[in-house]
Amino acid sequence: MSTAFNFEEYFQTKFEEKLFNGDEEPENHMTAATRLLEKKREMSELEQALSAQKEEFESKMRNLNQRQEELDKKELNLRSSLIKFDQFLIENDVKKRRAMKKNCNGEKTKRRLYGRDSSETSRES
Repeated sequence: MSTAFNFEEYFQTKFEEKLFNGDEEPENHMTAATRLLEKKREMSELEQALSAQKEEFESKMRNLNQRQEELDKKELNLRSSLIKFDQFLIENDVKKRRAMKKNCNGEKTKRRLYGRDSSETSRES
């Protein structure tokens, strides 16, 4: 019976190969429950990492929104200051014109007065 297949010897050889062979992945030796627990642990780690990333993102968004609000307030203050400065320049220009007009009128009055005084003084002499 040399041509007959010896099942006992075949299974013994395969068993020893699997037992002593280090090439196989460790997952093959795990039970389904162990693999499920391992996958649940991995999923939990991933969820924690995702949660941390979400918190970091939300924190950055809050900081950006706060910074945007501060910039908007600064811009509003700057616009207000610009409007006030514009108003100041307009008022200053009006005052300058008024003063120049008053100065011109004063000069005319002085000329008239001095012109009369000089003519009166020349008559008296």
